[in-house]
Amino acid sequence: MNRMKVKKGNILAQRLVELVKSDKRSDSEIARLAGVSQPTVSRLRNSPRVRSRGSEAFSKLCSFYGITVGVAKDSRGYNELLCSAIIDAWDGTESHGRALLVVIKGLQGLRNPAHRNAGE
Repeated sequence: MNRMKVKKGNILAQRLVELVKSDKRSDSEIARLAGVSQPTVSRLRNSPRVRSRGSEAFSKLCSFYGITVGVAKDSRGYNELLCSAIIDAWDGTESHGRALLVVIKGLQGLRNPAHRNAGE
């Protein structure tokens, strides 16, 4: 891994640790809301040093705290984050699901016309 990726990863990890440590909620509540295990949150909160991570739990916590991780060349991980975000936003009812579909379809209008033609 090149130094630039390591440096960016460490900055993201450091920011995440700062946010977790300053969060007044319990480890269990953060874990439940972020969709990760309680020991994961506890280890992050109590770790004496910051380590860069590329795990699914790290990505979920970054997403939970609004930290943009970025899109890799292989976007499968990004697609999983997107699906998780949609599922997290959905309350499980059909009416809310329909409302989310309207919102997501409405986002298509935000795309640049150049992007619309890219995959066609």
